[in-house]
Amino acid sequence: METTNHFKFDIVEIANKIEGLRNKPRHHSPYNVFTAWGMSENDHTKLLLALLRYQDSTGRYPLLNSFLNRFTKGRDKMIHYQNPSDVFIRFNPRYDRDDKHSFIDGLIMFSAQGKRIAIIIENKIFDAPDQKGQIRRYITHMTTEEHIALENVWALYITGTGAKEIDECSYHPNNEDETTDIGRRFVTLSFCSDIIEWLKQDVLERRIYPESLTSIVRAYVESLEKDIFCEDKTDAWRKDMLCNILIDSGHLNMNKMTDRDFDCLYSFRDSVQEVRREMAKANTDEKDIRAVDNLYGVIRNIIYDIEQQVFGEFEKLSTDILNGWWKRELKKLKNAKWMAKHRGLHSDKGFVQIGLSTEWGTAHLEWIPISTKRMCFGNDYQLELHVENDKALADKWREELNSNAILLPTNNCDKVKAGTSRLLRFKCQTAKPIAKMSKKELTVFLTGVYTKELNYCCRMLVEHFHNYN
Repeated sequence: METTNHFKFDIVEIANKIEGLRNKPRHHSPYNVFTAWGMSENDHTKLLLALLRYQDSTGRYPLLNSFLNRFTKGRDKMIHYQNPSDVFIRFNPRYDRDDKHSFIDGLIMFSAQGKRIAIIIENKIFDAPDQKGQIRRYITHMTTEEHIALENVWALYITGTGAKEIDECSYHPNNEDETTDIGRRFVTLSFCSDIIEWLKQDVLERRIYPESLTSIVRAYVESLEKDIFCEDKTDAWRKDMLCNILIDSGHLNMNKMTDRDFDCLYSFRDSVQEVRREMAKANTDEKDIRAVDNLYGVIRNIIYDIEQQVFGEFEKLSTDILNGWWKRELKKLKNAKWMAKHRGLHSDKGFVQIGLSTEWGTAHLEWIPISTKRMCFGNDYQLELHVENDKALADKWREELNSNAILLPTNNCDKVKAGTSRLLRFKCQTAKPIAKMSKKELTVFLTGVYTKELNYCCRMLVEHFHNYN
């Protein structure tokens, strides 16, 4: 299983074999019009935009206001634009007149505070493949054709469960030039954890909307929760069958998986993705395309399950320890809390960022690289103090690092030279891989790192958050 070519025939065969399980009876649930509809990705986009287009009796857009407040507030220069005017919300607008296939999933434009704002909606609820330069072209169109300043262009990338990350061929914030780099204003969301919660908390629980609206939202949320993102026995069987084919195991047992098993799973995932792209270009049978698309969903969910097992406790303990240690300081800051999130799932060369609330893009601590495989088999790790997209802040902190020896509490800390976003690198070795530690062992390890070794770095981040807000 080393090359894409080796997989091509097998992937289609495996896909159709596993697809056969979809015909088995699913769990019984009451009739739901959205489930019976069998909504496509475009249908989900249309419904989302229709909700955002809702106006109350005063002519305002309460759902659009709520959406912006929840998902964009506090991200770099993007504040909550209250009461937007000249609102333009459109499904599938064309951005290239010469290409009949060049459409944006959804586009929101409005005026606020004397500025023209553009928000691009890229819907990947079913994890459709990314096109080359896709997000980059959208942003360029907004700045060159719509004449909207770059700092007022935003891209919301909405996946199904959050397991899918954007392909670097489409857009990668760290590799963009100044004409397209929107840094932290590139926002990743998921239907499963973000859109559903927004609809439940800001629409259904507030009880200020007409029943004609809430009844639709209620049925839609139920369809998302009970049908699209509900995993029943059929889904478990499909994952078990694929595991048995790929790693000679019907079930995922983290203690028995080898490094080769990890390589096999990720290699297979990448190969299925490549086959999907090639099938989309070729005149391929629709049945096979659907089967391969669904196969990709199965392998993606297998890898997501593994990563949740590996990173779930690590991320939770990281935030619990930091929020407990800085409880008094955080009370002085409004709505501030430590957050940890595993990123880089696409390549399995991921990292865990640890920052305050929405401060991901600028200043944070970063375990890097910390792939799933390394978490399970490695015993040497490194944590960095990291600044991105803010040269002035990086220079300021680098000067302080160079003049203050207290920032080097142990021989395991290295200051990083100018010209990089990394300011300080802390190296540590563990007696056993992090994923194999007990909860008690992991708590002791992380407590030592965050509250003893790198206490001063955390202080810098807390002060930065306070000054920023």
